[in-house]
Amino acid sequence: MTSSVTWTPRPLLSVAPLVPAGGVDTLLTAFGLLADDRPALGLDIIGAGPLGRVLQHQAEYLGISERVRFCGHLPNGAVRAAVRRCALLVLPSRPDGSGVVPDAPPALLTALDAARPVVATTAAAPPHALPDRQAGLLVLPDDPIALATAVSGLLDDLARRPAPAGGGWESAAAPPVGAGAFQRLWHRVTG
Repeated sequence: MTSSVTWTPRPLLSVAPLVPAGGVDTLLTAFGLLADDRPALGLDIIGAGPLGRVLQHQAEYLGISERVRFCGHLPNGAVRAAVRRCALLVLPSRPDGSGVVPDAPPALLTALDAARPVVATTAAAPPHALPDRQAGLLVLPDDPIALATAVSGLLDDLARRPAPAGGGWESAAAPPVGAGAFQRLWHRVTG
């Protein structure tokens, strides 16, 4: 006899402006790579900007729109609360052309304070911001495969960790992403 366990997965969360430098397009492609192998995983995106409709259309095209929630601009307190609730924070920014690596964004600091792992691009966070794998991983901007691989790896790490006192990570875990998901998305994107 098998028992069925019901749980509500914690979403991935991104806090990024919906502008080219926000990198949300790369995040959506990365989420598309993970979606088939992690059917219970969702993505919340906090941020506003002129690319909102374009990014919503991208989510529809990738077949992930029912699992992606565009939350718009939220007050700082609501952003902090969302970071504390998420499974993992993803900061997908790309360089803005200035050549300057930003200071750690407030969402990153909140995630670290709440012991939520982070996947960030090197354009979103300085190298010293994520001191070890438990804190998170840095990837290069504009690389959806690296972003998906880092997210998948950290979700798998969470599934193997003992639950922290404030709540379990088990809701963030799901089967690991496989090569099949990458191939399906590659064929969907390249036609």
